[in-house]
Amino acid sequence: MLGAAYDDLPTAVQQFHDHAATHYHGVASSGGAAHLSARLLRRLFGFPPLSDRLTVDVWLSQRGMSEHWKRNFGGRGFQSSFARTADGCLHERFGPFRFAFRLRVADRRLYWDFAGWSLWVIPLPKALGPKIVTHESESEDGAYAFYSHADFPLIGTLINYEGTIRPVSAEGAGAA
Repeated sequence: MLGAAYDDLPTAVQQFHDHAATHYHGVASSGGAAHLSARLLRRLFGFPPLSDRLTVDVWLSQRGMSEHWKRNFGGRGFQSSFARTADGCLHERFGPFRFAFRLRVADRRLYWDFAGWSLWVIPLPKALGPKIVTHESESEDGAYAFYSHADFPLIGTLINYEGTIRPVSAEGAGAA
């Protein structure tokens, strides 16, 4: 999907996407708007609670042409699946929502640029969609590092999390 640009990614990011391990563990912080609607939506979707320090576990699995990520931040879990599509995007399925991303590599980071969204198969206007900033990199000590920030109209920052994780094992592919 990235072609030759894949070689410009740091080792930790390459190994994560090559499924060098299927279980990762680490720490993260999580933020977001504090008003009631944001708190309820985070709870509904299983997003992390707001905290300066959370333990994180991520399990990866491959099912056919889809990749599945199961995440647990501080005891709260959510999962999504990813598939490449003919339009050159990576589509993330999260409950009834689909988010399209164009991937690019710059400054040794993998950026996920928001390209559109839908509810089931019904396209939604991009202008009414979230403003998402997501990237992956490698920390100074060689861990896989992630950052994701999602602002929604009328809600503000629904979720913002960042952290680092390290491989635990190649076991547990079925855990996702």
